[in-house]
Amino acid sequence: MLYAQILNAVMLGCTYSLVAIGFSLFFGVLDTVVFCAGDVAIFSSFSVVFLVQLIGFYNIFFGLFNPVAALLLTVIVAAIFTAILMVLLYQLVIKPFENKSSLMPLLSTIAAGIALRELIGIFFPEGRNPRSFPELLSNERILQELPGISWRNAIIIVATILIVAILYWFINKTKIGLSIQAVSQNREAATMVGINRNLVIYVTFIVGGLILGFGGFLIGSYYAVIRFDLGAGFGLKGFSAAVVGGLGNVYGAIVGSMLIAFAEVFVTAYIPGGTAYASIAAFVLVLAFILFKPEGVLGNKSVEKV
Repeated sequence: MLYAQILNAVMLGCTYSLVAIGFSLFFGVLDTVVFCAGDVAIFSSFSVVFLVQLIGFYNIFFGLFNPVAALLLTVIVAAIFTAILMVLLYQLVIKPFENKSSLMPLLSTIAAGIALRELIGIFFPEGRNPRSFPELLSNERILQELPGISWRNAIIIVATILIVAILYWFINKTKIGLSIQAVSQNREAATMVGINRNLVIYVTFIVGGLILGFGGFLIGSYYAVIRFDLGAGFGLKGFSAAVVGGLGNVYGAIVGSMLIAFAEVFVTAYIPGGTAYASIAAFVLVLAFILFKPEGVLGNKSVEKV
């Protein structure tokens, strides 16, 4: 029982992590919460459905390459669609309000998320109905001796770790990644030493869009059924995880995602009728961090001299 719940919590944490990382990346360079990140991830899930079920994109690659290459190419194309969408959202609903009140970008991204999910519901074929997600990852057990460890579960965990590792390399070992860190830490000083802040912002939104794109595929694979309005819930959970881990800290987002996932799963498993209280437990955890450790698990306290 305990083993099964730990596995469920890790799987759930993986689905939250990539959305939470998107929140932290965008907040780091803009100092603004991009509340449509969850809806963008679900857009990626629907992109995979479109590529596989509606136009047979996956089948074309399957005929030309082996199944693994076909899967990777399909997911990469969906992630590219998502990255393009993320850049367009920045251009249309965030950039025009950068020099205005800090509330304006926040409200505009909330409105963009609502518009995006409604557009999916209206224009996607039967978009308001739950859609079965293509079974691209096998649910067969790897070893009969290890219950619950299917190929799907293992791939979701390994893919999350691999994406985080690539992001770590990009942020810490490349010039543009170091520039992102510099802008995140001090925008004025970064501009003074010659860093192109606009380029950094666009690259961040491209990288964040790709991460949300892969996250949408993992979410769809884990839940097997997607809905046009799932983004609102994942946006709240992703933001909550980013707050618990330390808003603006990419690695804190992962820690926060796992903490929230474990809280939800263990409340569901060990409290009678706990399913109804799972989300409540997650937000009680967030409230506790806001009250007693507002900088989050891995966040830094900011001291401002007046």
